Amino acid sequence: MRARARRRGPRTAGPSLSGLVAGLSVALLAIVLLALHSTAFELARFVLFTVVVVTLPGFALWRLIGGYGRNLVEDLSAGFAVGTAGQVLVYLASASIGLQAWSWVWAPVVLVIAFVDGDARARVWRRVEQPLRPLQAWLLAASTAVVLLIVYRRGPGQFLPAYTDPLRAYPDLAFQQALAASAKYDVPIRTLWLGGEPMKYHTFFHQATAATQWGTRIDLTDLIHSLSWLPLFVAGCGLVFALATRLVPIAESGATWAGPLAVFVAGLGGAVQPLAGAGLGGISTAVAAYLSPTQNLGVLIALALCIVAVDLLRSDGKPRNRWVLLILLALVAAGAKSTILPVVGAGFAFAFLQLGLAKRRTRPAFLGGLVTLVVFVAALITIFGGSTWGTQIKPFETFVQLAPYPMLISNPHAQLLSGATTLLSWVLAASGLFFLGRKWRDTGAVFLAGVAVAGLLGTLLTTQSGVSQLYFLRTAFPIVAVLATAGLANLVGRLGDRRAVVLVGAAGLLGLAGFAVARSESADLPGIKGPWLWTLAVVGVVALLVAVVWKVARRPGNFFVAMLGAAVAVCMIGAALVPLQAFVSDNASNLVFAHPFRGGATAAEAGAAQWLRRNSKPGELVATNAHCIIQRDGVCDSRHFWLAALSERPVLIEGWSYSNQANRIALANDGNPSLIPYWKPEALAANDAAFKAPSATTIDRLKQAGVRWLYADHRAGEVSPALRNYVRLRHATLDATIYELR
Repeated sequence: MRARARRRGPRTAGPSLSGLVAGLSVALLAIVLLALHSTAFELARFVLFTVVVVTLPGFALWRLIGGYGRNLVEDLSAGFAVGTAGQVLVYLASASIGLQAWSWVWAPVVLVIAFVDGDARARVWRRVEQPLRPLQAWLLAASTAVVLLIVYRRGPGQFLPAYTDPLRAYPDLAFQQALAASAKYDVPIRTLWLGGEPMKYHTFFHQATAATQWGTRIDLTDLIHSLSWLPLFVAGCGLVFALATRLVPIAESGATWAGPLAVFVAGLGGAVQPLAGAGLGGISTAVAAYLSPTQNLGVLIALALCIVAVDLLRSDGKPRNRWVLLILLALVAAGAKSTILPVVGAGFAFAFLQLGLAKRRTRPAFLGGLVTLVVFVAALITIFGGSTWGTQIKPFETFVQLAPYPMLISNPHAQLLSGATTLLSWVLAASGLFFLGRKWRDTGAVFLAGVAVAGLLGTLLTTQSGVSQLYFLRTAFPIVAVLATAGLANLVGRLGDRRAVVLVGAAGLLGLAGFAVARSESADLPGIKGPWLWTLAVVGVVALLVAVVWKVARRPGNFFVAMLGAAVAVCMIGAALVPLQAFVSDNASNLVFAHPFRGGATAAEAGAAQWLRRNSKPGELVATNAHCIIQRDGVCDSRHFWLAALSERPVLIEGWSYSNQANRIALANDGNPSLIPYWKPEALAANDAAFKAPSATTIDRLKQAGVRWLYADHRAGEVSPALRNYVRLRHATLDATIYELR
């Protein structure tokens, strides 16, 4: 009997076979998705670099410095985050002395120490303390797979292959690639598409990508468009799970579903969407995971930083080695995404106040806040150069920029109604927050609440072109999802039944179906009142039905607690309806996800730019006649970056959007930085004259400016046949011709 009891008892060390199979299934799905848009040789090099040069050294440092070893999901995800942070810092140091091609050598050094030193080997390669339970592992695998498939469908599945169709492009990806191209050679990064002006921006993703390019020799186009997004996103999902398990310990609650649900909500939730023709703010991680790689990296680093901060706050700052991890992650957070340190600093401020009011030691919160403040101020000076990148303090201007406002513009209270509608959709989607109960006594939960509040206030009190202030809330939203899931687990935990997962799952599935019906039935109703009434009716009906069935099945707990728990589950899970519909519906996708733009390169144009990269030297200046991705009624959308991105060479004047000077002018004139005219019209005219009306004088001006190559884009405008009389023809395609100055 005793032997049988031991066999049936819970595992205390080491991952289960079922858990490993679940993890391998997600890894297999990830590899299949990567293989759809890359060659087998590229995929093998990328996976090898990601595992051996980034993840394993980071895993070793996470365990060696932090003393961690809870489970493989957390350790591998956090290891990837720490490894990425280490790679960025090593790359910055090595690139500053011209050794960027060797920035990967730190990894074998760490791994040799982790294997050779006996003490390090015992600490790094020991078995885990809290392996995932089989059901928990499979729920996590399922939630991660669903979110991953949605991101793929509306990311690579929609925009690839890159640079082949000028009607199916996204200019921001070319912008990111141009910065990564600069990161290969320049310290600090420069604005390649505008003569190599200094660039004050969060650029650590680009240094990480450049390090990967040097280590694998994979083309930047494939890294940016096809490969690098996926490990960042999957590791971020793992860290959402890890943070959720800190607030909802399985041993205490039995809520094996809480961590996987947090991943699902963080990935696809965020806003209940009752309006058929307007999206109420895309704040989930899936929205920006592919098209904003800096945000993808930023979320990963922010989550790892929050995990370390929570552990330090809970344990009174011990073990002290973890402060090394906090500082490392804070340093990389400073240049990964500018929204991270302000919200994390607010989290430490909340924790400091809570500890002070409880008359407990405030030192860990004070030190954490001090580290955050010092690193942030240093970043403002060294990385951003005092630039705000067009951010302004304009309270509640967000509600004018978001989708509900145009529907209500005829109403004198349009901004107020837009704000109420948007906030209601966000609040319902995170309604579990209101049921955290005693968890508010936990300093870690208070810290996370500070992060969440700061993200919301950053979005509501500031404004930026393209509604980029939403990145404050997008950075904080995974934290919101974790808190909301913990609140839901606390609420249904009052039922006293470990099978409450059935209640949550049934309510969520019925909520998805009910919200779909509500959106369909209210699609033709004018205004916002009718759709909201349909949506709230669905919440009430599903909650009542689930609670009745729960009691009819003779399950324990209060009827009204069951009804309230079902209502919260309906809202949180039902908020993922439109992103789920986006997998098969372009109309649903357009409410949440970005859609392709005009203004990309043709295959011939891209091929010419790549020829230029192969046949020129880094730093050689290029001039082009292509500046606008769209030009209509005398207005130029100057987000033209693909020549600099593909050639990896500085261009005298390609586009001028997304530069510090464009943002300053737009901010001063309250304009759109993508649509403002170039502020040096004489220089632009002289540049274009070399293509339209070449002469010895116009060509000599380009020579004096340091230009070595001319890229004549025939789709951008007329190119004079006389140009070849002054320059040497080097390469010609259907859409572009390349000349070299004599």
